[in-house]
Amino acid sequence: MNVKKALLGSFPKNPKLGKIISWYNMGKIDKEKLEKYINENVKKFFELAGDVKLDYTTNGLFRWDDVIDVTFGFISGAEKGPLQRFFDNNFYYRQPVIKEKINVKTREENLFLQDLESSRKIKEELSLSSKLKAVIPGPLTYYVLSDNRYYKNPIDLMIDYASAVNSLSQELSNVVNAIEIHEPAIFSSNIKRDVLEKLPEIYKTMFDNVKIEKHLMTYFEINNLKRLDILFSLPVDYFGIDVIENLKKLGRVYTYFPSRKVYLGILNARNTKMEKISTIIRVYNSVKRKGVSDVIIGNNTLFDFIPEVVVVKKLKLLKKLEKVESNE
Repeated sequence: MNVKKALLGSFPKNPKLGKIISWYNMGKIDKEKLEKYINENVKKFFELAGDVKLDYTTNGLFRWDDVIDVTFGFISGAEKGPLQRFFDNNFYYRQPVIKEKINVKTREENLFLQDLESSRKIKEELSLSSKLKAVIPGPLTYYVLSDNRYYKNPIDLMIDYASAVNSLSQELSNVVNAIEIHEPAIFSSNIKRDVLEKLPEIYKTMFDNVKIEKHLMTYFEINNLKRLDILFSLPVDYFGIDVIENLKKLGRVYTYFPSRKVYLGILNARNTKMEKISTIIRVYNSVKRKGVSDVIIGNNTLFDFIPEVVVVKKLKLLKKLEKVESNE
């Protein structure tokens, strides 16, 4: 079995890019200059992905503030609201305020789709072999992090969101190789049972007739191990686990691994301390013995919390995994 390497979510923005985006929003530069600078950052990032030999990569999300911000690019019915804390992290996002029925935007208005099409072109120009992933929040996480002022119940909200993602996914089928769904809310407290029980059905709606790979990412500590039953019942190809936050619970998690494809979040994206390659190898070999059908290794959560120079060093650790593969 070969170990595959991937980047989950976003790559840190350098300060100059932040200024460029701010200048564009204030009308100080035109769209052409903005696109030029974003594309330069994507190209540089893809060159790193090629150097590390990532099997899967996102486009770095350079255009977007965060994983929730991407939704304003592809759905209508929500407006940007106040800054809110992203779960228990020292990180903030603009809360979607839902005032109308959620729908997918038309191709002409769909900046999320256009951004990925541009990234796909750069990837092809560089002859980058890494598979490209689109990053979106899962329906439960979108509901939890939104301010709902339209829907009478969360189920209807999530169903409409799932339908919008389904339409988007059909458009993305010729642009990306996989969809990376971020669903950290599945382990959150205070989620009603009826909402959780509906999640498999909502996911079926979201991915009905979607042919590209589906990678489901969770992060943070698993405080309710019973939620694993729901997680592993969802119709996706890869199941992502935050290994760093759940080292003492992996024994329970492993029982769900046989014959499944898994993503192991083993590079700590919340801490600048470098991982030991021996630890990565030990966890990988432990998982391999559990009968998984495939393994991807990468960061455990978004790389928004540590400096770019540290992120590059952590990603380059993954190159050493080639030796693990050759010794299998």
